Amino acid sequence: MSVMLYKEGKGTRVWGKEYQTVIVRDDEMAEFRAKGWKSHPDEVAAKPAEGNAIKRTRRTPAEEADKPQSEVSDEPTNEG
Repeated sequence: MSVMLYKEGKGTRVWGKEYQTVIVRDDEMAEFRAKGWKSHPDEVAAKPAEGNAIKRTRRTPAEEADKPQSEVSDEPTNEG
């Protein structure tokens, strides 16, 4: 089985912070842990991610339900 390990640094964004990540086999885990790799992002004292925030391209189901009816309807409006 393999496990993802985390370390402070640039690479992968997780929960608004940026980490170096590596996937290792169970038998390699002790070696990487000795080098400072952690098994969970909460164990790493990482800085907040820099750069632009990640833009979502789709709305969540809750956001879709809150849309005004004019945005939801497939029928053309008779305005103007």
